[in-house]
Amino acid sequence: MAAMKTDLKIITNISAASLLALTALGQESLSQPIGETNSNYQSLIQARGERWNGAAKATDVIGMTVNNVQDERLGKVSDLALDVESGRIVEVIISTGGFMGMGSTLTAVPPGAFQRDAAQHILKLDISKQKFNAAPRFEIARWAENTQSNQLSETYGYYSQQPYFACGEYGITNADGTVANSSPRNMDGTINTAGSHPVDAPRNLEVAGSAGGSLGQISSRKLRFIEQESKLMGTSVKNLQNENLGKVENFALDLSAGRIVAVIVSSGGFIGIDNELSAVPPTAFRFDAEHDTLQVDASKDNLVSAPHFKDGEWPDLSQPEYFSGVYRAYSVEPYFTTGADNTRLNVRDIDSRTLTPLDQGNDQADMDTTAQIRKGIIADPAMTVNGKNVKIITLNGHVTLRGPVNTADEKSRIGDIANHIAIAGNVDNQLEVSTSPSSN
Repeated sequence: MAAMKTDLKIITNISAASLLALTALGQESLSQPIGETNSNYQSLIQARGERWNGAAKATDVIGMTVNNVQDERLGKVSDLALDVESGRIVEVIISTGGFMGMGSTLTAVPPGAFQRDAAQHILKLDISKQKFNAAPRFEIARWAENTQSNQLSETYGYYSQQPYFACGEYGITNADGTVANSSPRNMDGTINTAGSHPVDAPRNLEVAGSAGGSLGQISSRKLRFIEQESKLMGTSVKNLQNENLGKVENFALDLSAGRIVAVIVSSGGFIGIDNELSAVPPTAFRFDAEHDTLQVDASKDNLVSAPHFKDGEWPDLSQPEYFSGVYRAYSVEPYFTTGADNTRLNVRDIDSRTLTPLDQGNDQADMDTTAQIRKGIIADPAMTVNGKNVKIITLNGHVTLRGPVNTADEKSRIGDIANHIAIAGNVDNQLEVSTSPSSN
């Protein structure tokens, strides 16, 4: 008994020390002075980031053929289980057999188990056909039960995948932060029968950043509201003032990382720009109580100022630069790293004294200036996708231009457009020429 009390004391002390360390790092990330890049801050960015794997439209993933590595057909992607608020692809639902969707068998697979063959437009699983056919079946009619943490953990374990929502040796974290399992789990998801965890076992510690508004950014390691991709399409998007901003048109997905890169919102004219799509970081959203509306802490003018594009002019999804700009626009820290040295940009945009598109002035003259500059840029037929999606912030008549452009000439042209519309001398052109342009 004395030994057990000693062990519990050690665990508690370690947990407390870890919490203090992570809290300190979290505070440091939000108050790092401009121009300073100490080792703790750089380590925090590196620790939180995952390597960029490229992205794909959700509508392109649906219907993809799934083979094993021996090129035996296993089925096709029927749907996706998405946790928007956590920014996670929870499971990929594979349909096998049947005719025109009738009588087919469904199997759920963790996204990290797949290898994507983009050239052949197929997904591959390193599993024998026999083992795949013996996998637990997924029933849409039992969606709530099939997406509980214990059921998900067993599915991940079957494919030798570590659940992202696991609390290490102490089990699984539910949406409310409680530990779901009464017994600890092994790496493969099976129950560890060697012993049970203490009642007050430490939970997974996660530093929550700022989402640029009162909604805040939640942990990406907790299960939130999980829904079918097919049902999320068309979901209404509103701001905290209950103004319509559009609807969910698509998702940009990083399947290998199991991440929702961005929610693609169709404005439908609500924000004053027709036929425009906006990419918004998933963790910037929260569901309403009925789970039929996604809310984001942004005004219509904020959305206009942030990057957006036309339906037929999607950015290059293989390049991370565009999405890095999207995350900065909404003051959300990207989950991914690109290998490039973006420390200075991260420090500049995280610092509370630095303007972001969410700092757009609410004065009508400021909003009109931003809108006129945007229209002038879009009207230029020689402007690239990067150029059309630069960030424009107007506050008290002062215009700040931010984001990557492809050439020095493009930077100059955008600056000229802004100077022609704004008051002379009130334009701060911070556009940066990309060394590897993602769009022409």
